[in-house]
Amino acid sequence: MWPALFGSLFGLLLAGVWIGAALGITAVIIMYLGLGGFALVGRVAWQGINIYSLTTLPGFIFMGHIIEESGISVRIYDSASPLMARLPGKLLHSNILVSAMFAAVLGSSSSNAAVVGSVAIPELRKRNYNDRMTLGSIAVAGTLGLLIPPSGAFIIYGVMANQSIAALFAAGTIPGILMALGFMTYIGIMGMLTPSIAPAEEKTLPLKATLLRLVRIWPLVLLMILAVVPIYAGWATPVEAAGIGSLAAIIVGIVFGKLNWRGVKKCLVKSTEVSCMIFFLIIGAMLLSVSVSTLGVPRAIVLWVGGLPLSPTVIMLIIYLMYIIMGCFLDGISMMLVTLPFIIPVVGSLGFDLLWFGVVLVLVIEIGLVTPPVGLNLYVIQGIAGSKTSLTDIFMGALPFLVITLGITLLVTAFPQIATFFPQAIGL
Repeated sequence: MWPALFGSLFGLLLAGVWIGAALGITAVIIMYLGLGGFALVGRVAWQGINIYSLTTLPGFIFMGHIIEESGISVRIYDSASPLMARLPGKLLHSNILVSAMFAAVLGSSSSNAAVVGSVAIPELRKRNYNDRMTLGSIAVAGTLGLLIPPSGAFIIYGVMANQSIAALFAAGTIPGILMALGFMTYIGIMGMLTPSIAPAEEKTLPLKATLLRLVRIWPLVLLMILAVVPIYAGWATPVEAAGIGSLAAIIVGIVFGKLNWRGVKKCLVKSTEVSCMIFFLIIGAMLLSVSVSTLGVPRAIVLWVGGLPLSPTVIMLIIYLMYIIMGCFLDGISMMLVTLPFIIPVVGSLGFDLLWFGVVLVLVIEIGLVTPPVGLNLYVIQGIAGSKTSLTDIFMGALPFLVITLGITLLVTAFPQIATFFPQAIGL
């Protein structure tokens, strides 16, 4: 059975078959060989998406598209830039700050990188900022969209690992803030050691005018509060918060942005396309999960890992390495859907907290998003920067930030309380 499982799955993936189809076809083959029929296919496919928590996903996807379509991103960037111009590294800090803020409403790494990059790259190039630093900082800062809530990756992990989505959102908050501060610290140090990364003639506004500019970011702050605070306070479920945030985004986008009803329709279509794609992936992953579980594959893996002469920490580091290598070839959601049916039982058997593991998993996946040859954010940034911009330049600019991400991952591994303290403190 093992040759059929791995031969079919990896054979289809290497042949270029769409990941959702590869998962589903492999599951059907395993069911036929191991169970002698396809009786479970229809029921599992329905149950795989008939999960109330999953309706959170299209809600936040729609909210992110509304923010992007409304053009509020330009206003936010212009408002934050005068304050950042006072720091070593100057407007490069804006890439991190604005990415962190948009992460709290977009919930997607690629959307975050696209929104910030479309505004920041032309502006910073016009002002003669170091191009590698500009491109690399945006590519990696975009990954904050997976960690800072609301996060699509946490929603999918929560469903597959049977963990509270609200608790996962809370668990990602402090590591997300630490990452943003780490990125800004590196930019500040480089700004002092290598002042040429930012133009010396960058103009700053008086302090009063700078603070008044910051007031203009209130629409985004309002959306952040409406989308996340009700979840933490227990006033609304994540599904309800996604609806509240989406409605508020439409109102703010129409009143304070350039959003119109044609734009709302466009966002609905785009959100439906993305959501359907993800749901088909989930159906394939659920089919595979049930087929291998019925045949006892996860239990066999747990027993095999338990017999290894390695400590749980070493096994966990091997799992990290596996995800980093897979990140060179697969996107984050695909990695989760392909591996979690096998990995979650292993992590649980080793005695690790599955809530904590959700956070470190997302941190490791963030590294994969900026790792060639498939690192999605690299291609997003290249698409905005122009085909003459090489992936090598973007990756080399991102490399120091990836080292910081790896450092935060190891820090959260050594001190799990960084992830678990906040959800415990607010009773999630």
